[in-house]
Amino acid sequence: MYGVINNRAQTMSDQLNVTLALAKQAFDELLALTTFDELDHFQFATGPKLDRIVELLNKLNRQINDVDRTLSELVSDLADPPLLSVPPAHRNNYYEIVVEHGPAIQRAHLKAAGLGEFLDILETTDDANPKPYRLQALAFALERWRDSRDNEEGEFEWMHEWYERGFNIDGAIQVVQTPWFQPDRWAQNLRLLRPVLIDRRTDSLRDLARHRLTEVYRAFTFGLWLAAIALSRSLVEYAMKANASRLGIELVSVTTEGRREDKSLWDLQQEVSVVLPSLSSSMETVRFTGNRILHPSKHDVMSHPVVLRSEALSCVLATKQIVEALYSQLPEPTPPKEVKGVKS
Repeated sequence: MYGVINNRAQTMSDQLNVTLALAKQAFDELLALTTFDELDHFQFATGPKLDRIVELLNKLNRQINDVDRTLSELVSDLADPPLLSVPPAHRNNYYEIVVEHGPAIQRAHLKAAGLGEFLDILETTDDANPKPYRLQALAFALERWRDSRDNEEGEFEWMHEWYERGFNIDGAIQVVQTPWFQPDRWAQNLRLLRPVLIDRRTDSLRDLARHRLTEVYRAFTFGLWLAAIALSRSLVEYAMKANASRLGIELVSVTTEGRREDKSLWDLQQEVSVVLPSLSSSMETVRFTGNRILHPSKHDVMSHPVVLRSEALSCVLATKQIVEALYSQLPEPTPPKEVKGVKS
């Protein structure tokens, strides 16, 4: 089973690398022909240049959708860690083309196709309370299936036959009718998540980290906001400690009395920020929100569910960034500046 999972992840990684490489070629050619400010207004004279811009936008829109679909498929398989190994160049391409400029490219694509009226759909990608289309479809189908037996003779034999085949329609209806069964909200939550992309082997994350990562994504998907926040904090602390030696950080400090003490999460955060300053804000988000959830004071007020969902999403996305950075290749240390007249 592990080999099957690895083969599937490797296939996804290979497909992603090819698509991102082709997208980079199209992206560079597009920027040689125009700017994003011009694309935003989309006011070009007709001619070969415009034809080529439209062609490149079509290609990039298709490639961005292919990349997004591949990553969504990986995240939707909640049985496995949402983790993928991608070479540094392709990972950079993903963040530059898909994440940073993808929305602008897709807006320009719709304008070029004369479909500017659909821009609102592109901009509105999240709804904390989506319409229950999936729930209603499941409930309707199961009830129709159950009611069809009213027209058959031998109800006991009918039920026995379906139990033998592994179906419990009445039990399924009971599950669908419970208030916690919310597949439309689960699907909407899942749409906001993308896998962790690292440029090293995925087995550089030990099982303790992989299990925590899986649970973070599951908790957010199923609307367990407090659990998602608490698990994010746990994973970040574990990731810092697991990579401390790579970062040149000691996990213990010596007090003035000579006692050795484990460094707090805040201490680790400060030291990691020196090596990876881009993570400072994300680490503070996870630490502050996690501490408020795990160690609430009597003055803390529980956030509204919509606010709590937003806080949980911020923690999950911050955790994703932190894990990606800590388990990928680290930047080369900056050599000390030579002071004039002083030998280093």
